[in-house]
Amino acid sequence: MIACSRCGASNPEDARFCVGCGSRLGSVCSACGAELTGPVRYCPSCGANVAQVSADEQRKVVSVLFADLVGHTSRSDGADPEDVRDVLREYYRAVKATIERFGGVVEKFIGDAVMAVFGSPVARGDDAERAVRAALAIPGIIEQLNETSPHPDLEIHLAVNTGEAVVTIEPGSPDGDLLVAGDVVNTASRLQGAAPPGRVLIGEETFRATRRVIRSEPVPAVAAKGKREPIPAWMAIEALVPLSVRPAEMTFVGRERESDLVRDTWSRAVAERRPHLVTILGEAGIGKTRLAEELSFDVKATGGQAFHVRELPYEQSSGYETFVQLVHEVAGIFGSDPNPVATAKLEASLDHLGLVDPALVQLLSVFARTPEAVADDRRSLFEAARRYVEALASRTGTLIVFEDVHWAHPSTLDLITSLAGRARDAPILFLALARPELLDLRPAWGGGLSSSTTMRLEPLPPAAAHWLAAGLVGEGRPELAERIELAASGNPLFIEEMAAWMLERDGTDDELPTTVRAMIAARLDALPREERDVLFDASVVGKVFWAGPLASLRPDEADLDEILGSLERRDLIRLERASAVEGDDEYTFRHILIRDVAYATIPRRARRERHEAVARYVEEAAPDAAAVAAILAYHWREAGDPERAVTYLLIAAERAEQAWAYPEAVALYEDALGLIPKDDDRRRSIGLRRSVAGIRHEHTVMDEEQLKRLAADGSS
Repeated sequence: MIACSRCGASNPEDARFCVGCGSRLGSVCSACGAELTGPVRYCPSCGANVAQVSADEQRKVVSVLFADLVGHTSRSDGADPEDVRDVLREYYRAVKATIERFGGVVEKFIGDAVMAVFGSPVARGDDAERAVRAALAIPGIIEQLNETSPHPDLEIHLAVNTGEAVVTIEPGSPDGDLLVAGDVVNTASRLQGAAPPGRVLIGEETFRATRRVIRSEPVPAVAAKGKREPIPAWMAIEALVPLSVRPAEMTFVGRERESDLVRDTWSRAVAERRPHLVTILGEAGIGKTRLAEELSFDVKATGGQAFHVRELPYEQSSGYETFVQLVHEVAGIFGSDPNPVATAKLEASLDHLGLVDPALVQLLSVFARTPEAVADDRRSLFEAARRYVEALASRTGTLIVFEDVHWAHPSTLDLITSLAGRARDAPILFLALARPELLDLRPAWGGGLSSSTTMRLEPLPPAAAHWLAAGLVGEGRPELAERIELAASGNPLFIEEMAAWMLERDGTDDELPTTVRAMIAARLDALPREERDVLFDASVVGKVFWAGPLASLRPDEADLDEILGSLERRDLIRLERASAVEGDDEYTFRHILIRDVAYATIPRRARRERHEAVARYVEEAAPDAAAVAAILAYHWREAGDPERAVTYLLIAAERAEQAWAYPEAVALYEDALGLIPKDDDRRRSIGLRRSVAGIRHEHTVMDEEQLKRLAADGSS
């Protein structure tokens, strides 16, 4: 028997809902969000110890969806209560199912309103897009309810807003125990209140995150109670699929070698009429799609044809969604087409391709979602797909781009490799774009195929990254371009997003753009719980960290070395050849943005506790605390102990003066003054020492200039 965690009632082993209270049975892993069934000690998806997982609190970028069935109460006045109940029950069921299909979690039902969260407990990088797609789908639910409701003309108002929130996740709860707090929630509610019936308003950060995949139109800013300024708003109109039809926004730079490789492979596939599979691996934003766009432009310019399909994990009803998109694009079938219209378009398209065999038409109807869709076995289905792509490429060279293959259903992965390996006499290039996680799912991806190439798209070279950043910020701002180049670590999309973000704020905002933070957070959330926690702890130590402080933060972690090795293999951290701490391995974060996002995820209280633990470890472990005074000052300051921080800042400043590092000394004295109250008697003496260090620096500069002049005079 299974005991209900809410009411304690005993339930049969195969029960999905409690016989006592109706709650869903089972639980979810708060480490990865996977549903847990039966009595398990460890999560089968991520390996987290379920028994040891406690309430988890994090600062996360989330997208909040509000939907409110406005006017339902007045329309229900005098109605039979059973009719009202039936309408609301169907409304709740359908809306909840739609939200969950797109990867969201219903946080609460408030009367006729629904609040849902995307991006927690697991961030996916495209959570804003998922939230808006879900919102755009909900008005269709209301239309269906109006067709069957005894009281039609129901209306719904929707909004999505994206921003940072503090998220508390209670362990082992599939529903209702996700608590989201922050201004992002209040703003979403205000936007929803201003949305016209059946329409979706989105906030500024949501618009920024979805502008490439959702067509939106600006609307007047929303004046909202409790807000000093009106809220910028846009109206979400429709989803744009496929993603790659958008015009290129950035200059294509720094990818000459990779571009030449895919062009040469395309030319060989066409010349030899032999299909080839090219897989491009790379992190989000690294430029995979842009490289495919450039190849697509060249293919079309030389008389070929190119098709782009995108793997949407929330549209996987059969496992062949990308091929569905291909068939629809070729046949001109729209999702809104009635079944007879879709069937007629498919038959006309197949006739044009010379595919008139009734049995083949019936099999291909599986990919077109027509009523005749029947497939007795996968072998026949794959054979039909092979004949289809061969016919598609019979007249001209054909490029088929599969985007986001790391999210593909296993059946889709099998289909792609089958097509690449079995198609004959067809000038086709299959271009698969994926994040490195694809190889975790399919380590032997592409293996066994006679014509397969896999390449890793690395960050842009420094010169190309600087050129791109400088072009985006404009002339005369070299310092801003350099800041962006260093922070973005060669990621073209990060460069673009950070340039736009800083230009809007006149280069004064050091916060990360929401879009960048969301993409990196998705990568971190995909890690096993133990690895993610170690990475969070390392972010507290700093961009450079050592195994010793981590061990002090995680005394019960027996596999620390193994975890650090795994993080290094995932290209998140790097083991340095030499260490500044004798007998201890030194690591650095591969990119500073990874450290910044990990650190920003930790709530302030937890940060303070970890900074204090690191400071105490360093005090005990360092043979000379004065030598690491600046490090100790930083950790004590972040731990919320300004007195200890000031003590170490003064020690560090004195050591800097002794080493003639006067600018550093001045900065350290100023940091100390910033922590001391205005009425503290120490301010005068510290201010004097700062002034002396500044004067000495000026004299040092003057002496150096005088020596240079003397040297120049002597040489002449």
